[in-house]
Amino acid sequence: MKWTLLYALATVLIPIGTIGAQDWSGIPLPVAAGHTEEWQLIPEFSDSFNYRGKGKRFTKRWRDTYFKGWSGPGLTEWDAGHSAVADGHLIIRASRKEGTRRVYCGVVTSQAPISYPVFIEASIRVSNQVLSSNLWLLSEDDRRELDILEIYGGDRPDQRYYATHASNNYHIFVRDSSNRILENLSDPSHHTLAGEVPYRRDFHRFGAYWIDPWSIDIYLDGKLVRRLRLEPDDDPDGVGLDRPMYLIIDTEDHAWRSEKGIVATDEELADDEKNIMLVDWIRTYRPRQ
Repeated sequence: MKWTLLYALATVLIPIGTIGAQDWSGIPLPVAAGHTEEWQLIPEFSDSFNYRGKGKRFTKRWRDTYFKGWSGPGLTEWDAGHSAVADGHLIIRASRKEGTRRVYCGVVTSQAPISYPVFIEASIRVSNQVLSSNLWLLSEDDRRELDILEIYGGDRPDQRYYATHASNNYHIFVRDSSNRILENLSDPSHHTLAGEVPYRRDFHRFGAYWIDPWSIDIYLDGKLVRRLRLEPDDDPDGVGLDRPMYLIIDTEDHAWRSEKGIVATDEELADDEKNIMLVDWIRTYRPRQ
């Protein structure tokens, strides 16, 4: 596959009425903005990927690395050379790290963290791999996480369940002074398409309205599929998802799968029809103050 690099733009809040040129124009927001019934686009967390290269327009919003020094979970090795923008899409690619079992994966992270109340939605075609395709948020201190999308989209017959069940979740991590996880509090939920069609076959819209520290609504193709409500008892600190988090788009190998032998093969990773996750656009809004 020939790789052409392209990239994104903007910073400052702008009213919803000025975004007609964006790829999501004409797709109504599936959620009302509380009592105001008005939304403002947040350009630094929104992108149509209709430009060339990871230059200044891209780096105003995104970095092509994880926001910390971590190389990734399991066999993952995040690599800046495995993301690109071409043909109107953000491309997240995977490949074998030669001579090892490790997998190079693309990752794109927002330049800055974002906090509630916000509605985030992206149009994504997940990769055809046993790796996970992800849209998620993580706090600077690694203690709060919101997963809008996590799915293993590969076409292996014994992996069909995972390819048809997109997951969303929250995590509250209790960590020690070395950042080791002592407890992982979470509540995953899974959603299927009509007829349990695999998600990899087409683009789908994955969204979340992060209302406050205790309330997140999850959307699939514009439909509300989950009202996630945390209680103070769900969090030892009693604060919920209370802090800003970075927005992350990536693919990953997960140890709980690779340790069972569910590992992407060299052949799968070399197939450019299988090894890419595509993002057509991502949009982020907050209620007008």
